[in-house]
Amino acid sequence: MAEKAKLSDRVSVLDFGAKGDGVSLDTQASQATIDACARNGGGTVFFPAGTYLTGTLILKSNVTLYLAAQARLLGSTDLKHYTIEDPHLEGDCLIYAIDAENIGLAGEGTIDGQGWAFPCGAEGFNIEDVTYAPSGESFIRPVLLHFVRVRNLTITGLTLKSAPSWLSKYEASKDIKISGVWVDNRANQNNDGFDFIACENVYISNCNMTCGDDAIPIFKSARNFVITNCVISSRWSAFRIGPDSTGVIKDIAVSNCVIYDTYGSAIKIQNVEGGVMENISYDNLVMDNVTGPISLRLAEWLGWRFERKEALPVGKLRNISFSNIRARVADNSYPLKHEVPSWPGEKHSCINITGLPGHNVEGVTLSNIHITFPGGGTREEAAQRDIAELRDHYPEYHMFGVLPAYGLYARHAQELTLHNVRFDLAGPDLRPAVVCDDVADLELSSFRAQGHPEVESLIRLRQTRRAFIHGCRALTDIGTFVRAEGEDCHEVILADNDLHRVKSPIETAEGADSRAFIVQS
Repeated sequence: MAEKAKLSDRVSVLDFGAKGDGVSLDTQASQATIDACARNGGGTVFFPAGTYLTGTLILKSNVTLYLAAQARLLGSTDLKHYTIEDPHLEGDCLIYAIDAENIGLAGEGTIDGQGWAFPCGAEGFNIEDVTYAPSGESFIRPVLLHFVRVRNLTITGLTLKSAPSWLSKYEASKDIKISGVWVDNRANQNNDGFDFIACENVYISNCNMTCGDDAIPIFKSARNFVITNCVISSRWSAFRIGPDSTGVIKDIAVSNCVIYDTYGSAIKIQNVEGGVMENISYDNLVMDNVTGPISLRLAEWLGWRFERKEALPVGKLRNISFSNIRARVADNSYPLKHEVPSWPGEKHSCINITGLPGHNVEGVTLSNIHITFPGGGTREEAAQRDIAELRDHYPEYHMFGVLPAYGLYARHAQELTLHNVRFDLAGPDLRPAVVCDDVADLELSSFRAQGHPEVESLIRLRQTRRAFIHGCRALTDIGTFVRAEGEDCHEVILADNDLHRVKSPIETAEGADSRAFIVQS
């Protein structure tokens, strides 16, 4: 056998007894090939055309698995075939590596987890039962790929599909490159895509992803991520940071991506466990039929089912930019039958940026953005003022229900800038375009938005200080341009705005003084 022969840099699993017939269990033969290749100093384990039914495989340093175009690695549907040698590794998986380096998965073939065989559907699902708790089954069902403390990992060209749970999980690893991968992962609930936990130096490019849960989430800590040239559709978000956020997450750049049919908010950043999130950029994105589409949350989550007696200290969420984005927002979420059904707050969603009293989201910039919202907001929804803080609840973009703005709702924020932002409506909406509550140092420049003649105002400023609104205009006939509310609303400057479709430039209420405004021609 090839075991006794001098191994070349590329060795076929057929030489070690694999059948590739889709019926015989090829775990032992495949693992033997990997082990022999590793003992020889490394190389490529080759899967020729065929279907290889297997349980857990352990990838070793300096070894790459290469699947030919007609090769399919098929995860067993029998949990007894999934074994983990490391007692510290949580959960089962099809392929994993621990403390390895220079490893890879490549080729034009397919790795299929047969996730349909591990059902966790939404039949009988009750939203109230899981408001603050996960399904509890995410890790009972095998993950397709799991890498822990690895360095220099490359995944290229493959199709990865139908994981029983998460598609892939990367922990405490660095120097990861994922390119040209096709993901089809909507066979079950919790069907995430690429999950990163305490990783750094990650480059993801040219991937096409369809997921039943978050497509690319980042947890705990992270540094030096570049995500570019991807096409994504997901039941939950395309890009999610948090809520697991105990460390520092910084220097993240996302660009040149198309996001479509994505619910749960296309982009979510959730800092609720005392960490720091900063220097994060999203640029040149196209979104079609998405909810949200952007949600930022700074709070102090108590954990699943309030497992902590005391919340962790409130962290920092700052220096986040969104630029060159074109989006069409859906009127609600539309999950598949076996996925988590729609939450009430997913209907008529908007951009939301929320911190806590005394803990502001800082330095958020939106520039060169054009978003079309569906409309449908009611006068009753617009009238909302005292929205619960929910400071220790699990963070989600829908947690506050339908918000009183159709375009942007910001609360407890500082240094919020909108430049060359346009909000359009596909149908009537009786909510303001923008609502700011306890916001300091707000700037709106070249902001344009549609409204409704019966809406109280296009922009509502509640307890907002040092606002500079200039070069802005209403795109439809409205009553009031800016409404100021509350005694702490002051230093609002209006300059060089186009008000020809506005009946009244300003209005004050709830203790706000008309001297709060400075109107310049």
